[in-house]
Amino acid sequence: MALEIDAYLCTLSRSPSPIQNLALKIGGTPVFTHDQPWPVCKHCGVPMDFLAQIPLDSPLVFSSRYRMAYLFMCPGKFDSRGWLECMTWDPKSGANQVLLQGDTGSLVIPVRPPRYPDYAIIFHHALEPLIDVSDFDNDDALRERVSMCTKLGGVPFWLQTSETPACPICGGETKFVAQFDATLGGPLPAYTELWRDDLYQFFDFGDVGLGYLFLCSAECCPQGAAFLWQST
Repeated sequence: MALEIDAYLCTLSRSPSPIQNLALKIGGTPVFTHDQPWPVCKHCGVPMDFLAQIPLDSPLVFSSRYRMAYLFMCPGKFDSRGWLECMTWDPKSGANQVLLQGDTGSLVIPVRPPRYPDYAIIFHHALEPLIDVSDFDNDDALRERVSMCTKLGGVPFWLQTSETPACPICGGETKFVAQFDATLGGPLPAYTELWRDDLYQFFDFGDVGLGYLFLCSAECCPQGAAFLWQST
């Protein structure tokens, strides 16, 4: 019998107004707990897009040192062949960044146009088996209990092989915090001519993939977190 762990599955809905508190949210503008330089891609030097902010103390406690995690990713530079030069999927490439902040009792909201609209979150508690989904020796019934949706906690639903990263700063072990489905505005319609950018938004995770956030188990420093994405 596999050990079960808590997961909070997320239903997204577009917020009618900007979310300006420390709740979990997707898109919009980050709500920092202290002033923070905006991340830029180490490869192309372009300011990164803000993707999400993640509380590390509720509904699951991931950290005793940091209150919030903020996720950024380069919009991507393409060469003359149309190939992506900035390796946004690689946690060590410098083309994405996770920032950790403690609770200072104040809020700082940068003045910067968002790439994505604000999405509010409703949580649904679930229990997931503590397994490696990429290991096909696991029973199919167990693997099917691991959600592919945006979620906090649980276990990553790897679309390829397991790629749990080391901490990019200290090289130590990391723990899984959150998973992000590239599709934000609900299931995409079957026919591309029905897509509307104002209705259907998605992160640039390859072929509409999944992103994975990990936190240094030792909580070594404010850069002690890692993000990567996979697609099928």
